[in-house]
Amino acid sequence: MSGHGDGTDLRSFEGRVINDRYLLTKWIGGGAFGAVFLSEQRILGRPVRRVACKISRDAGMTEADAREKFADILRLAEAMDGMTDSEARRHLVHVYDGGLAHDAGGRAFLVMEFVQGTTLADQFASMKTVPAPQLFKWARQICVALRGLHALDQPLLHRDLKPDNVLLGSDLTVRLIDFGLAARLLESGSVPGVVGTLTYMAPETSQGQSVPASDLYSLGVLMYEGLTGRLPFEHLIPPPGLPDTMHGIWLYEQKQGSRAAPPSRLNNTVTPEIDEVVLRCLEFEPARRFRSAQELLDALDRAHAGPRRPSPGAIALEEAREQAAKGDAAGACRTLRVCLDSKSGEVPPPLRLAMLNELARLFDAQGDPAGAARHLAEAWELVRDSALLRTRRERCELLSRAADAYGRAGNTYQAARFEDLLRRERSRG
Repeated sequence: MSGHGDGTDLRSFEGRVINDRYLLTKWIGGGAFGAVFLSEQRILGRPVRRVACKISRDAGMTEADAREKFADILRLAEAMDGMTDSEARRHLVHVYDGGLAHDAGGRAFLVMEFVQGTTLADQFASMKTVPAPQLFKWARQICVALRGLHALDQPLLHRDLKPDNVLLGSDLTVRLIDFGLAARLLESGSVPGVVGTLTYMAPETSQGQSVPASDLYSLGVLMYEGLTGRLPFEHLIPPPGLPDTMHGIWLYEQKQGSRAAPPSRLNNTVTPEIDEVVLRCLEFEPARRFRSAQELLDALDRAHAGPRRPSPGAIALEEAREQAAKGDAAGACRTLRVCLDSKSGEVPPPLRLAMLNELARLFDAQGDPAGAARHLAEAWELVRDSALLRTRRERCELLSRAADAYGRAGNTYQAARFEDLLRRERSRG
C-alpha cells in the first residue's frame, strides 16, 4: 500500500465529481482512512439517487491496496450477495460500486446506500433509559440482521455488536454497520481470536472462541444498556494495578459466578417476560443462551406481546400430569384424549407430540403396552415427514419404543414393521 496521502485536505473535494458519475455534494465525516461524502449518483449526466461515497486518504493506490483498505465493506457485500433473507437485507447497508478514482489522484472509493440518521449510542445517551416497547423494536431489527448473517452457507459473525455500530435511519429503521471484525464460521463451529469491545464481548470471545451465540450475548448487553442506562456487569471493576492486558481474563473469571440484576429493577416499563429474554442472552455458557437468532426473535415477539393465556392443549397436558401425580392415570388419559380429539381448536404439532408421548407413558404405566404402542405409532405419523424431531437419535428412540411396545403387546407384524423403520432410520446418511 502507498501508506500516505498527497497532502490534500479531503474537505476540498466537496463539489468534485469522482469517476465521472459521483458528485460529492457534502462532507459527512472523516478519519484516518479518509472521508465520507453525501454524494449524487449520475447516469448519463442525470442525477438518479443520493449515495454515500467513501474515499481513501491515500492516493496512488492499487486494486490490492483498495481491497485491503475496504475489506470490511467488501466482506459485507459478499455476504449480502449470498443472502436470501430479504427482511435481513433491509437492516444491512447496501454496497453499490467501487474502484480507483483516477480523477482523484488514484484514491480508492466505495459507494454505499446513504442512511440519514444517528446511532443507537446517540439515542441511548439522549434518552437515558429507553421504554421497553421502543427498545424491543430496535432489538428485533438487529436480530433479523443477525439471522440473515448467521444463516449464510458459511455463517458470518459480526463480533463487534454495540450501540455505536447500529445506525438508526430517519425512518427509524435499524442498519447494522462496521464489519471490520466480522469473520466466517469455521467447520469447527467457532471463530478463533480475541476481538471486539470488552464491555460487549461474550465470555467465550474473550477466551478466543466466538460462536453465533456470541453475537446474541452482545445484543443482550445492548438491550440491557438501552433499558437501564447501565451495562449489566459494570459493577465488576478490575482491582487497581491490574494490567490492562489482564482485564479480559479477570472479567471472564468474575462473570462465571455473577448474574446481572433484572432490567425491571431500573426501568418500570420492563415486564418479567422481557427480563427473561435479556438475562437469557447474558448467560455465561453459550449453550444456555438462545440457540439461534431466529429463536431469540421468536422470544422477543412473545415478550413484546405480553403474557398469553395457555392454549387448551397446554392446559390439558398440565392437568393430566397433575392427575397422574395423584394416581389417576386413567383420568389423565381421558383428559389428553378428549383434548386431542376435540374439534374446537387445533393442537399445534409440538404440543400434540408431547401429549401423545405422555399418553404412551401412561398406558405403559397401567400395563397396557397395546395402548402405548398405538399412541407411539400416532406420534411417528406426526413426525415422520416433519422436523419436529431434529436429530436421528430422537427419531430412532421413538421407533424403538414403538417396536418394543408392539412386541410386548404380541403384535409381531407391527413390531417387525417398526424394527424395519428403525433400521432404515439408522442407515440414513
